[in-house]
Amino acid sequence: MSTTVPQATLAAIVARFAPGGTAIPLAPDASTRTFLRLEAEGRRRGVAVLDPDGGAAARRRMRAAAELLHGIDVRVPQLLDEDDELGVLVFEDLGDRLLADALETMDAQERLAAYRAAGRIAARIARLGTRRVAGAHALARPVLDRERLRTELAQFAVQDVAGRRGLADAGLMRELGAVLDWIADRAAALPRELAHRDFHARNLLVLSDGTLGVLDFQDCLAAPRFYDLASLVRDPYVEPAEPLERAATDGWKDEGGVPTHGEDPAFAIVALQRDLKAIGTYAYQQRVMRRAAFAQAIPRAERLAMRAVAALSAGDRAALEDVFVRIGFPRL
Repeated sequence: MSTTVPQATLAAIVARFAPGGTAIPLAPDASTRTFLRLEAEGRRRGVAVLDPDGGAAARRRMRAAAELLHGIDVRVPQLLDEDDELGVLVFEDLGDRLLADALETMDAQERLAAYRAAGRIAARIARLGTRRVAGAHALARPVLDRERLRTELAQFAVQDVAGRRGLADAGLMRELGAVLDWIADRAAALPRELAHRDFHARNLLVLSDGTLGVLDFQDCLAAPRFYDLASLVRDPYVEPAEPLERAATDGWKDEGGVPTHGEDPAFAIVALQRDLKAIGTYAYQQRVMRRAAFAQAIPRAERLAMRAVAALSAGDRAALEDVFVRIGFPRL
């Protein structure tokens, strides 16, 4: 696997954190960050994270997020070392067994238990994390407000609708813009709670003791209620079956995340915004970053978005379905 980290920087990282060893690039996430597994003398020494675009501010947020989540008993990799000159944070290596992959070898009860545990973690972040993020806390700003929600939806319109699909109908694009405004307005009006922001089966690790660890936590911020639950149960990477969704919802409720999404129609708005945002990200990764594998999740994200549309009131449902079907989404 290739990496954009200069060889001199790689050599310096190895010399600093794993003398005599090596740095092995790990699969990239949907960002410009680089992850390197450090090995020396036949054992793993940690995972180095580089975020040259984010710089020192991104490293501060990642440190703060790790500390906050650890403080509320969410299992995240511990910060082992760092070097500001190299722009590197080194975290504990929790292994490779992603929940998305482990589901294939788990039996039905193990899968249900994993999703129930994941739902509990999501609710714990929302319930306890929100209390800790206040005032001058590093994660207090920015928040996922109306402007940021709408910007994410604009990415969907630009990268997927106009870019990947090549649609140029001015009238349709105006109608889509009005729909995206409506979604952003409705989502932004909800109470905000701390969210991991990318809480799904490819960012959850099944640890050796069967518990779950959480990765990719550096983007924690206050987001509309249900954001992490929507990320988990409407996950285009695995498209969880209904029993898994119920298990996650039960876990959310067990941990005090109330009301559950089945009792609050606002969940559909958050889920819809989240899946449209995901489609925009996948299209960008395919078209700009040349990571073709991300496009495989787009049909699943379309189905999940339309499932959210189906949960809206009759008038809203009809208007949104018409626009999305004309774009190319499947009919309800």
